[in-house]
Amino acid sequence: MKISLDRLKKEGKIQLEYEDDQFQVPHIGKNDREISVGPLKITFTLRLLKNNLQIVGNILGSFKLICDRCAEEYIENKNIKVDEIFELEEEEIKSRVVELDNKVYDIVITSFPMQNLCKPDCKGICLGCKVNLNKEECKCSR
Repeated sequence: MKISLDRLKKEGKIQLEYEDDQFQVPHIGKNDREISVGPLKITFTLRLLKNNLQIVGNILGSFKLICDRCAEEYIENKNIKVDEIFELEEEEIKSRVVELDNKVYDIVITSFPMQNLCKPDCKGICLGCKVNLNKEECKCSR
């Protein structure tokens, strides 16, 4: 979604409510781990602060993730609270247009922990017999 800096400057703030499907399978890169199950529901208030863009609001979505311990897929529902200030890029200042999609992408990706876990006490996979220890007992002598 593109926002005019001139409009933002004139109005003081812009309130947005929209859906974004950039994290769904057809739009996602091969190396991305976070795939949304449906479109993200985005509610933002945008303000221009000199050469910065303030974004306040939230992003709601469900994501299909892969557990980093047991390699099982699971769904995580997220309500990402947003209160960020982005420095406008030189190209945005020149064109007088801000592209929100990249900023939404950055906000969503940084909201996930470094390690995705299906549950906090996930037991993972046995390195010896390769069973998922959440579902069965170890079959080797480890």
